[in-house]
Amino acid sequence: MNQQNVPGKGAAIGSLVCGIISIILSFFSVSSIVGLILGIVGLILASSSKKAGYNEGLRTGGFVASLIGVILSAIFFVSCVACVGCLGAAGGLSALSY
Repeated sequence: MNQQNVPGKGAAIGSLVCGIISIILSFFSVSSIVGLILGIVGLILASSSKKAGYNEGLRTGGFVASLIGVILSAIFFVSCVACVGCLGAAGGLSALSY
């Protein structure tokens, strides 16, 4: 088997790995910010892979997985911040009623 050093393939693999980890971490409230960062890193790696000339399915899969990870992580992070804000506001209102 001929193993050639294809430019951009390593970045495409990194993009796919970052995207998958980003999707997994997006479902955990505390680590959704880490998932967001990994998703952004995955998008950057997919872009650099495309600039290097690697246009196969591995790069596309990494781009899509990273994009889904960014979207899910952002949604879960914003919802967690909103929940904490609501709990803080409810705690503040209960202190006023006494």
